[in-house]
Amino acid sequence: MLPDIDPQDIEIRGEFDVTFPGLSRQPILGFSPRQPIYRVDPDRMPFLESDDEIVTSVPISQLEPALRPDHHFFSFSERRNLFARAGYGTYQSPEVSIIAEAPVRENEHISLDFNHRSSAGDRDFSSFGDFNTDLQWMRQDGPTRWALGVNGASSFNYSALPGPADNNEDEVLPDPSRISNTTFGMHGKWQHLEHAYRGWQSRFDLTHFTGKGTTGDDEKSFNETNYNLYLNHFRDGRHQEQVFGFDLRAAGSLYDTIDDETQYWLTNAAGARYRHQFGYAHQVEAWLRFYQLYDPVNEFDLFLYPDIFYRFEGTGRVQASLRLRGFVENPGLQKLHAENRFMIQSDNELQHERGLQIHLNAGFDLLTDTRVFSGLDYRQYYNKGYYLRSQDPANPFYSYQFAEEAIHVEWYSGLTHRIPELRTKATFELGFNFTSMDEEVVPSGYIPYVPLVRGSAQIMSQPLSWLNLSTWLDFSGKRKTAAEDTEADGFFQLGMRSDIRLHERVGVYFKSLNILDQDYEVWHRYQEQPFQFYGGITLHL
Repeated sequence: MLPDIDPQDIEIRGEFDVTFPGLSRQPILGFSPRQPIYRVDPDRMPFLESDDEIVTSVPISQLEPALRPDHHFFSFSERRNLFARAGYGTYQSPEVSIIAEAPVRENEHISLDFNHRSSAGDRDFSSFGDFNTDLQWMRQDGPTRWALGVNGASSFNYSALPGPADNNEDEVLPDPSRISNTTFGMHGKWQHLEHAYRGWQSRFDLTHFTGKGTTGDDEKSFNETNYNLYLNHFRDGRHQEQVFGFDLRAAGSLYDTIDDETQYWLTNAAGARYRHQFGYAHQVEAWLRFYQLYDPVNEFDLFLYPDIFYRFEGTGRVQASLRLRGFVENPGLQKLHAENRFMIQSDNELQHERGLQIHLNAGFDLLTDTRVFSGLDYRQYYNKGYYLRSQDPANPFYSYQFAEEAIHVEWYSGLTHRIPELRTKATFELGFNFTSMDEEVVPSGYIPYVPLVRGSAQIMSQPLSWLNLSTWLDFSGKRKTAAEDTEADGFFQLGMRSDIRLHERVGVYFKSLNILDQDYEVWHRYQEQPFQFYGGITLHL
């Protein structure tokens, strides 16, 4: 209700404005200053289209099937926290492999890699044991990644039938002979990548290696401390197809031979890089490196070597590459022992190996699922090392010697074929080697223990989702030794493996090695294992 107002209190002016004294402070019934709010009816039913109505509203062009990418049935394995395999084979041969990863905190985790394999052996061949492990911590913050790790390894090898030296087939060496070694080291890396064409990379390795050779009551030992440092920087140029960069390398070793002589070698290098992409078909990358070398024989040397790489990617499924480079290969007792486990360095100092390499490779798709490839590798050595069996019956091991000139030419060809319907992939390769050395240094005139012919074949198949099958064949032809008219026989190595998944996390595997049960030697006079059968379990977490 409006308040009572005396008519005399109402003033009417010429502007037709009427003033009601005190009315602005009085509430007016039926009026609210708030804006209206429109509420949705809770009983409202939404509008729904039927399937037919939806389809009729879509344009015809959108109903056509999209082109799917090619199906690749060999995919990357799923990332898991633990993969473990443990098995046992004939001749008391256990094997264990563990790969584990665990998060520490966000963007930070640790990983473990553990491997062990051994065999008690028999009178007719060498027994052995190999163990290695690596523990690593990794962290990633955006484009930056750090990693630190420690590693260790231990191995031993026996020779049940050592036999004579290369130049004396009638001389029988003492039995048995044994060689063992241990390794401990640490490593780290740092990388910062802004994108694929700009960033920094660095890493370091520090390793201590010790070895011991025993023949009867005679024992010989040796050791080595080795380091490697590496720094690389690259960045894009003004044009997207250009990349510039440089790298710095430093490596060295301090080692003691079995004659208690302490020696060392050094390798320092600095290089400049340029890469250019010409369209989609051609790519050229060139390095120019400056080397400063030192070893006990050649002392200080300076070299300037190029490294030029060209690659062609044709539209007709044709690929080709050519590389021309000068190279320097670092010596090292650990590196040599990994290649020849019966090697013990005596009074001969280690030297750098260097030379010129020309490598040509070409391949093309013969059919939709068949690819053919071939290549030629030529190496001219100006200082080449080779393995020589000791002439001393009390030291039935190998040493590493050097020759000033050597040539190694290899031609290889092969093909890869896929059968998508059977989830099968097969690869075959055959190679021929020609080698030459100064006959005054190496009487045979060949680089010792390089096969004249080699070949390999591998077939992998997944006929069922829970079954993986693989088989492989490695062939090595006859190999010349350092002695004249002496050679090591060739051999075939046939193996098979099957993995059966019983559960998402548990499976079993079976493996056969040397199925042909051949008596063969990788290194002359050291018999390898006969036929072996393994069985075990696998675990995925």
